[in-house]
Amino acid sequence: MEDLLSILLDLEKRAWRAADVRDVEFYRDYLAPEALVVTPFGVLDREGILRDLVENPNELPAYTITDPKVVSVGEEGAVLTYTVSFGGQTIFVSTVYARSDGRWRALFHQRTPASPATCPAD
Repeated sequence: MEDLLSILLDLEKRAWRAADVRDVEFYRDYLAPEALVVTPFGVLDREGILRDLVENPNELPAYTITDPKVVSVGEEGAVLTYTVSFGGQTIFVSTVYARSDGRWRALFHQRTPASPATCPAD
């Protein structure tokens, strides 16, 4: 049996691919009914996320996911975190998953840009 990290990381990668090609049907099934996403533009509920997927281009350059970690929250919840790098950006990502009827669904998602590197003053 696959471990929780492998299961959720695979699901997360499928979500990235779906965002890239605007696969609204995937997201309709992937998101929990009460899902929220924190963006630089505010907090979106499930319908806002689906609308944003259609209205805004999400074509992503090649990306790399590193340092994935998962924390169980009881038997029916988990938090997946990782770092993603693409297009010269580094972002820290967190997704909270809830399991219902044997399926994992995204409940909450947030991406936080890494702070730019600072150079010591001369």
